[in-house]
Amino acid sequence: MRFPTKTASNNEREEFNDIVQKNVKDCYQCLKCSSGCPLTAHMDYYPHQVMLLAKMGLFDQIFESKTLWVCASCLACSSRCPRDLEPAKIMEGFRTMILRDRDQGNVEILDTRKVPRQALIASMRKFRR
Repeated sequence: MRFPTKTASNNEREEFNDIVQKNVKDCYQCLKCSSGCPLTAHMDYYPHQVMLLAKMGLFDQIFESKTLWVCASCLACSSRCPRDLEPAKIMEGFRTMILRDRDQGNVEILDTRKVPRQALIASMRKFRR
């Protein structure tokens, strides 16, 4: 078994904590999030494994996994978490970090009058605008 040597930088950890505002170190791997997820058959890491990787600071492995994009944000995992850590919110936080890094703030501003309020707020969280 190989152990990765690169962990998340302090800036990445700060950005992650700023987005999710949850302490992933509180996760005690009860597996309730993974057992309730309807999409685990399509994931390379189960939700509890993503929580463990986040806890260990192995953000690069999470960024490279397809689990983040398979997650439907159905909140089944969040409703089952006994520590109220909201794994769906943590997945969203990692997706946000990827999108911020990819777009570097180059977001086209659209006519926002017809956009639902929830989409506007999600966009503001993702791109800090």
